[in-house]
Amino acid sequence: MTPAYLFPSKYSGKQAASGGALHVATSLDGNPNFTTPPILPATVKTQATGFNDSVANAQNGTPADTLDKNNKRGALIATLDQLASYVELTAAGDAAKIISSGFNLSSNTRTALVPGMTSILSVNNVASTKLGLDLQVADNAWAYVVEYTALPSGAKLTATFTNPHDVTLTGLTPGTNYSIRGQVMGSGNQITEWSDAVQHMAT
Repeated sequence: MTPAYLFPSKYSGKQAASGGALHVATSLDGNPNFTTPPILPATVKTQATGFNDSVANAQNGTPADTLDKNNKRGALIATLDQLASYVELTAAGDAAKIISSGFNLSSNTRTALVPGMTSILSVNNVASTKLGLDLQVADNAWAYVVEYTALPSGAKLTATFTNPHDVTLTGLTPGTNYSIRGQVMGSGNQITEWSDAVQHMAT
């Protein structure tokens, strides 16, 4: 199904998540066309505000501040994707209803660019309980999702990043091997297959 919005072409950088999200939240708040959104407008506003704050903190902050910004951006994009799917299904092709939601109509002639796959180029022990990754840059990428699992039978955890060369997994258990793989998020709700997994021990 083709999504009813052109998120990356309308907004970029911090506006992609903050400005777009606030506009959608305001448009959906009390909108009679969309009475049962899966995520409340107030929640979207809170996420967008939190992302704005994290952007400001990361400008002259620590690597942890940058990681917080990237994670909040990824979460906000995921929220917008979920709302866009709800809007598209509820509007049933009614252009006026879609526009009233705050999302943009997709072009009839434009095709969403297919994202390329990524791979894990290297894994390094940057500090105790932390692993730093260098990912292969992918074409048409919005974000990079990293899945990591403590072996042999830990829970599968994920983290989202926008810079493939600034990826740090935190809160790991020293002396534990982790299986790590990545995938790419692109426009139009597109997501690639997982890369080959690599293993590395946290210290």
